Amino acid sequence: MPTVTIGFFPREQFSLAAESLQRIFDCTHIPFNLIVIDCNTPQVYWQQIEQVLAGRNNVKVISKDYYLMPNQCRNLVIQESNPHDDFLCFIENDVLVEDGWLSYLIQACEEHPANVAIPRIIEGGFGATQIHCDPNLGKVNSVKTKDGIKLEILPPTGDLQLHKGFHRRKIELSGEVHCQLYRRSVFERVNPFDDVVYLDWIDSTMALYNSNISVVFEPKAVVHFWHPFPPERDNLDYFFKRWDLQRAATELVEIQKKWNLAQMTADLFFVEERNRIGHLYDLREELKNLILSENSFILVDEDFLNGNKIIEGFQTIPFTERNGQYWGVPADDNMAIREFERLHQTGACAIVFLWNAFWWLDYFTEFHDYLRQKFPYLLKSDRAIVFGLQ
Repeated sequence: MPTVTIGFFPREQFSLAAESLQRIFDCTHIPFNLIVIDCNTPQVYWQQIEQVLAGRNNVKVISKDYYLMPNQCRNLVIQESNPHDDFLCFIENDVLVEDGWLSYLIQACEEHPANVAIPRIIEGGFGATQIHCDPNLGKVNSVKTKDGIKLEILPPTGDLQLHKGFHRRKIELSGEVHCQLYRRSVFERVNPFDDVVYLDWIDSTMALYNSNISVVFEPKAVVHFWHPFPPERDNLDYFFKRWDLQRAATELVEIQKKWNLAQMTADLFFVEERNRIGHLYDLREELKNLILSENSFILVDEDFLNGNKIIEGFQTIPFTERNGQYWGVPADDNMAIREFERLHQTGACAIVFLWNAFWWLDYFTEFHDYLRQKFPYLLKSDRAIVFGLQ
């Protein structure tokens, strides 16, 4: 039987780690060794992890009193694992595995055969169905440019599309790195985990592609990638270090140059989004200073914060609204104005647009003009726009 070591480490936060780790023990039915990276984990979460690890003899803990980024953790796992292992599996601490996941990945590598296996990744917790993958990462072509021959990353088609079909198949680009299985021999040919933080999935994908490392997609192996938001407050230092905007902007230039890419398939949007999510606690305080707890306000966020602790204690009215629930985007400006007037008459003291709904103000121009002409701004930031209605 092949030997395998699982490397378990943080991605952007720590609060889901114990549950993620417990799932590995519950859903893995073949022998494995486990390396757990503790890099300045907040005590409350490390105690939870220790409870999961208690009494297990197949575990090695590597502790550092400073934060490590995911690729640093992967390289530490490679360094500290048994050099005779047949396989290394890297899994981030916000991944929840389903039954038999590791067996399926190893079988795929052995039977296909291949050097790397990736699972079907579902975005969200159990019950979710949306496939998580980079929709731009399918194959690589050479193209002529004014600066010479460069590589072009193209979207997936046919069998390269990971959200279609349940049959095992070879794919050209490995994609997302949340959970991946590697033959140990891969690391004798290439190091896919360079000093890259934001663009780790593109960099490792190109490293494997450039070294002709074969990759197999095994849809029977199912894992869930889940990043609850916002992070707990004691996770924020690590969270913001992970999503440093300046570092991300630098990587966009460096990775394009490193792999001679005609253009990047990524931008700063995701990093900017994570930063706004990290600042949701600040937004909550801003709203508390603007709106009395006994007053209701209209919330335009396309159901983004429904059930989230950020709006606990507030009396929010979704926009648009039917039977107390979010109804959807208005058909046109007239519908938006009519719906707003109806809700305004209920006594709402403000209307709040979250950043993910800012596009409404550009698209529904008459509605936007109507608000600006009648009501003052209470707040205007990159996270929220608030009009006072009283």
